[in-house]
Amino acid sequence: MSANLDVILRTTIPVNMQGRVYSCRNTLQYFTIPIGFFLGGLLVDKVWEPMMVDTQNKQWLTLLFGDGKGSGAAVMMFVLGLAGAIICIVFGQLLKNYRFEES
Repeated sequence: MSANLDVILRTTIPVNMQGRVYSCRNTLQYFTIPIGFFLGGLLVDKVWEPMMVDTQNKQWLTLLFGDGKGSGAAVMMFVLGLAGAIICIVFGQLLKNYRFEES
């Protein structure tokens, strides 16, 4: 995706504006990393790990992800991967109608 985005940005944005656009894009892209680490740690500690400790009615989760330390993190990674795949499929279907045309 990065190469595709670079081609589109470099061919559609005037050369004298590319530095500003790339710096803005990088700022938005990289400032979210610490936020993601914080939210991920919070979710593992407060939601997923306690949920996996109480696995009386969640036999299938224990079967898939285990019941030891880190099983909540495994469930979170699975849920994030599933959500990412679903989002890609949905947006892929929505964007089939659009084509990039150079002007």
